[in-house]
Amino acid sequence: FENAQLRIMNVPVFWLPRLRLPDPTLERATGFMIPSLKQNSLLGLGFKMPYFIKMGDHRDLMLTPYLSSKTRTLELRYRQAFRHGRIEFNGAVSDDSIQSGRRGYLFGQGLFNLRNDYQLSFNVEAVTDRAYLVEYDYSDKDRLESEVALTRVRRDEYIRGALTSYQTLRDGEDNSTLPTIIGDIEYERRFFPKSIGGEVRLSLGAHSHYRYSDLDIDGRDVSRADTELSWRNTWTGPAGIRMEYYAGVAVDAFSVKQDSSSVDKETVVTPQTRVTLRWPWMKTARNGAIHVIEPVAMIGWTGGTNSNVPNDESTRVEFDESNLLALSRFPSYDRRERGAQAALGLVWTRLGPKGGSSTLAFGQVYRETSESDFSVSSGLSGTTSDLLLAGQLKSVNGLSLSARTLLSDQGFDVSKAEARAAWQLARGGFGASYVWLGADLAEDRSSTVSEWLLDGYYRFSNQWSGTADWRYDVASDKTAEASLGLVYRNECVQVNLSLSRRFTSSTIVEPSTSLGFTVKLTGFSAGKVDKSYTRSCRNQGL
Repeated sequence: FENAQLRIMNVPVFWLPRLRLPDPTLERATGFMIPSLKQNSLLGLGFKMPYFIKMGDHRDLMLTPYLSSKTRTLELRYRQAFRHGRIEFNGAVSDDSIQSGRRGYLFGQGLFNLRNDYQLSFNVEAVTDRAYLVEYDYSDKDRLESEVALTRVRRDEYIRGALTSYQTLRDGEDNSTLPTIIGDIEYERRFFPKSIGGEVRLSLGAHSHYRYSDLDIDGRDVSRADTELSWRNTWTGPAGIRMEYYAGVAVDAFSVKQDSSSVDKETVVTPQTRVTLRWPWMKTARNGAIHVIEPVAMIGWTGGTNSNVPNDESTRVEFDESNLLALSRFPSYDRRERGAQAALGLVWTRLGPKGGSSTLAFGQVYRETSESDFSVSSGLSGTTSDLLLAGQLKSVNGLSLSARTLLSDQGFDVSKAEARAAWQLARGGFGASYVWLGADLAEDRSSTVSEWLLDGYYRFSNQWSGTADWRYDVASDKTAEASLGLVYRNECVQVNLSLSRRFTSSTIVEPSTSLGFTVKLTGFSAGKVDKSYTRSCRNQGL
């Protein structure tokens, strides 16, 4: 183009004597991409100019200098596709006035399909300091995970081996005293013997986690090996009652180092059995709606005793509909529920005649003895659990509701609660979430957590749309984060304006405000275009 003008609503806003752009027939080409402006209270007014480098038909590199009064940053993205896999790396290197020395991060991931149905995957996450990702708005993660894993999943077999490393960015946590290197091996196979019927399942596993610290207890290292053999079968009895029987035995062997308060080695044998009953009742109403009411019950027993091995893996327990009828609700095998127990529940489901559905479930667990390793807010600490109450609703007009709570049997006090409401419209969508967690020192929560999150998107017209997000900390009575976005788009141009504010602060991150402004020439893009816009760009300002 010669004497090119960029116009918004027929008003000239930018002029170039010469402009060269790829037309839609060119899928990949080396060259500069659309620049952007970003205003941040910590980094100042910044300018980004991406440069895309085509390195062949299956790989590319994008370099993005980011310059402001307080930072000199180079962002990069490398992608490569292989015949049986792909990789991608994203990162940045910065020299700024916030901290001395160079700062940066690197995120990468890859997936490869190998022979015999195996998959090799890796994930890399690393950063130079705790505040970098948040200050530059690259990620809000507070724990980084790097992992390499080999997996095979077949109908009757599961194999997985993984090596994982963690890096904490949380204020007050020390990487040397956290399990930062973790190894896992899992094997599971199931058989269907015709002589006895049902299903026989064999599970083998090994786990080990390592701490860098050499201190006693704080530098504890634990290894575990597990074996489980079980048999299960299901029958349909009179009046449509479904019965499932399960019996098995598990052997867990532990090795503990650098902990004077624990045993060095121990092996635990755990026999277990369970009977589960379900009795679904179904009725079709006159308007065509289908109602299904299903009482459920479980009675089981688990032998053995929990060892003196430290509880490193089962410190966070979630009690919900998925594990109401389980023999153990601990997330790992370093702890198991012992003794006799029973569970009762009821599930009601409605399927609307024109679509939509609703579900309501509640249940409770009863034990012979209480488990001391359950935290107070888990809802499972006593011989009688908290009452689990959960519900979901989906309507044909795009409204959806979901909620879950745990109510104690003493005055129906709430231990944990969460709720989410969303409304999807033709022109946008709105959502609201709420979470409440009671104070629990066993879960490193010294005070109550109570937060609201509101989010929404709405398209005002064919050209204008807006977004909004707001997170409010009820317990602290203050806003934690808020953001607004405004987008203008026609056949040729897309203009994005965003404003965000992070109000919370810690010893490593200060509150900040960010203002972003980007322009995209969508009429010359080789990518997909919204169907509401024409695919031509004639007489639109160039």
